Amino acid sequence: MIAVGWVAGALAAVCAVSLVSLILLFVAGGPFGQINDVGNALIGVLSAALAFLLVREAGGWAGVAAAVVGAALTVWGSWLVMSGSTGFVLAGFVSAVGFGFIGLWLAVVAWSPPADDWWGGMLLLVRITAIAMVVGGLVAVPGALMRIDAFEDVPGWLWLFSLGWLGVYALYPLVAFALGRRLLG
Repeated sequence: MIAVGWVAGALAAVCAVSLVSLILLFVAGGPFGQINDVGNALIGVLSAALAFLLVREAGGWAGVAAAVVGAALTVWGSWLVMSGSTGFVLAGFVSAVGFGFIGLWLAVVAWSPPADDWWGGMLLLVRITAIAMVVGGLVAVPGALMRIDAFEDVPGWLWLFSLGWLGVYALYPLVAFALGRRLLG
């Protein structure tokens, strides 16, 4: 479980760096958008690694499959914007769908038997995080399928996909940090 603790800690750190780089992008511009895009892809990859490491304790192979699909979509979303194939709005929808799949894995883990031991008093936060990521991912599907790539083209109801990003940037790092601390502690 030490490896799980280290991966969870790395995941928490990457989530935090990605959030800071996003804030710095809007404040200062520069390379912070690409740092954020790489960070988003790493969040997906580290989440899939965590799912593999926890497959025996919680989640099973269906959970791992959801996390792997989610990781692939987050990497694809990052690649779309970094390669110039799309703008960041459409890439954000694709990545949000990916994080929705990762949220499915987190939901499976959050309702598994060892969940209370892993997160203790933070289990409600873990479940809220999973729900936010899943809802955000589900709402993002139409935006990705409609290939919306400009803020002004996003219908009001579609902004609910932001719940997923709130889960990824504000809640998921806390969840990952708590898991890492608990297992390394």
